[in-house]
Amino acid sequence: MLVPVEWLREYADFDLAPEDLAERLTLSGLEVEEITEVEGEKVFSTYVTPNRPDQLSVVGVAREVSALLRTAFKPPKPEFSEGDTSASELATADIESPVNCPRYSARVVTGVKVTESPQWMQKRLIQGGMRPINNVVDSTNYVLMELGQPLHAFDYDLIADHRIIVRQANPGERITTIDGEERSLDPEILVIADPKRAVAIAGVMGGFDSEVGCSTKNVLLESAHFNRLSIRRTARALGMSTEASYRFERHVDPELTVYALDRVAQLIQQTGGGTIAKGIVDNYPRKTEPLV
Repeated sequence: MLVPVEWLREYADFDLAPEDLAERLTLSGLEVEEITEVEGEKVFSTYVTPNRPDQLSVVGVAREVSALLRTAFKPPKPEFSEGDTSASELATADIESPVNCPRYSARVVTGVKVTESPQWMQKRLIQGGMRPINNVVDSTNYVLMELGQPLHAFDYDLIADHRIIVRQANPGERITTIDGEERSLDPEILVIADPKRAVAIAGVMGGFDSEVGCSTKNVLLESAHFNRLSIRRTARALGMSTEASYRFERHVDPELTVYALDRVAQLIQQTGGGTIAKGIVDNYPRKTEPLV
């Protein structure tokens, strides 16, 4: 994983030079394989062992730094204003496959201006190896890097009946993903759908027909927890590996969904305005026990 050092400083206090911090982290078990300079700043390239998926985020590494150096840990605290209309009035989410999707959380933001992201956000995405697209998509990718929770933004007005259904794919079902590729699905693959068709391959990639673009005004934000074995099977079957699937295959804390939604809603409102609907849609039929 790529970890911009200056971003790391926002969440952990340290006075060490990047080279010294890298050595301390490597000795503690989080191997810094290389230090590069991107956009004029130092970036760690880390090797994260399979048993430490919590380190697949800037905040996760910051927590490690704070524990190692016994300094303050300062995770982001989302702050934003909400409108009068509740999210549950604007959208619904049904889970038909709770084994493969124990939790599905969503927020709705209306009246958004889709535009270029601010330079500070673009810079951090580039440092993390990601390509800036627009302020809405970039905000979801920023939070993925920051917190380790993959998110997806749908054009709310392109979701039929504004209803999300999490289900297994139908035999022979097809979807064109946001990379422009048409993909054939089977019932082993979990999809995010509306009442008419699949709109995303769960935990892997969104669909082309519901993606956020220049004409988007209203956004439905997804933050879900998926069964890691299901995502691994899907990624292998389709020959796809994404930043989202990489994390879901290794386990993402189900308690992150709402926190990540709040953070991405804050960033979207900050960069594109809009009204954040009151509260969240949160379907959590199979509560997951903490690992420790």
